[in-house]
Amino acid sequence: MKHIPFAALFALLFVLSPVAAQAQIEGLISAEIVQGGRDVDGKPMAAIVLTLQQGWKTYWRSPGEGGGIPPEIDWTGSRNLAGADTIWPAPIVWGDVGMTNIGYQDRLILPLALTPIDPAQPLAVQAAISFGICKDICIPAFATLSADVSGNLPAEVTITQALADAPQSAQALGAADVSCTVASIKDGVRVTAHFSMPPLAQNAAETVVFEHRDRSIWASGTQVTRQGDHVTAVADFVPPTAKPFDLNGNDLRLTILADGRAAELIGCPLN
Repeated sequence: MKHIPFAALFALLFVLSPVAAQAQIEGLISAEIVQGGRDVDGKPMAAIVLTLQQGWKTYWRSPGEGGGIPPEIDWTGSRNLAGADTIWPAPIVWGDVGMTNIGYQDRLILPLALTPIDPAQPLAVQAAISFGICKDICIPAFATLSADVSGNLPAEVTITQALADAPQSAQALGAADVSCTVASIKDGVRVTAHFSMPPLAQNAAETVVFEHRDRSIWASGTQVTRQGDHVTAVADFVPPTAKPFDLNGNDLRLTILADGRAAELIGCPLN
């Protein structure tokens, strides 16, 4: 899949209302914020919804080895917003070995758990979003969305469906004996994770994604081997300094993907 260099593209900035609007970018039908409902902690819920033309794709937070553009959200301009937690639904994996991409086809519904500064006051969000969309080529896109969100409306069906597709705890699915070893490499460290876990899906290829809490630390694609219930996954981490560094296992997240399902391991004890 070909990618257009970000700097080589002209600005594709457009502003959309809180409801679906006609997009001005090829491949993008609409972008909107839907609202309604509260999470188990009582936080108001909303969701960013990107609707694409058939066959078009956009990216997960870790876009894969193909070098895609993950969605990034700037909440500057929001009123009474202390924070927004994104809840990523399970993505799909496509592409060839060594050039895999991770994301969503046709539509992304990204639930948000919102924390107001003052729960007694109105809450209004403004989200400036940068993201990539792809068919034969991949291009960066931008949207600015805004909406008044109170959390008092019934939950949108789209939010409920996306929450149902959120990754499950790997431990709840039977993961055990989790451990990691770390070895220095020329420009960073190599992490090897070991754990036991039944396959997420029968006769389906598994992808394991490593992520570091510090998003400036690059993580490579992962080599995965499975023997029965035992999984070994290996990835390299390279910091901005391109030198070996002390890695804390608590800063790691491993996500196992297979056949539209996802499981997460938060933290990996170091041997």
